[in-house]
Amino acid sequence: MSKSVIRILVIDDHEMVRKSIMALLSVELDMQVIGTAENGRKAVQLAKTTEPDVIVMDISMPELDGIRAAGEIQALATSARVIILSMYHDSVLLQQARKNGASGFILKQQANQELVPAIRAASKGELSL
Repeated sequence: MSKSVIRILVIDDHEMVRKSIMALLSVELDMQVIGTAENGRKAVQLAKTTEPDVIVMDISMPELDGIRAAGEIQALATSARVIILSMYHDSVLLQQARKNGASGFILKQQANQELVPAIRAASKGELSL
């Protein structure tokens, strides 16, 4: 029996990036984007109300950055897994993401190849850090 559809939130302060990620995921039969937002504060609110399986979130956003938002989402004791997107490979940011409960850390430049497998891994409780 196949698992149900992976419910995903896409959080990025750039509309073009959100739309690109949604387009990338729209062809995956086992994935459904259930909401989007442009900052970490709204991501935390959506995590409470929509019960996503995976949250794909930019690291650098206004109001609340992706790493701090990941920490707040984990504090909710939700089952949602967070995958952080970043423009920069930075070991300090990677460590901060891991410390705040992120399940994945993907460079935006590699998202076309790595994001879909990372979402599937995160939905199973696996790490992509």
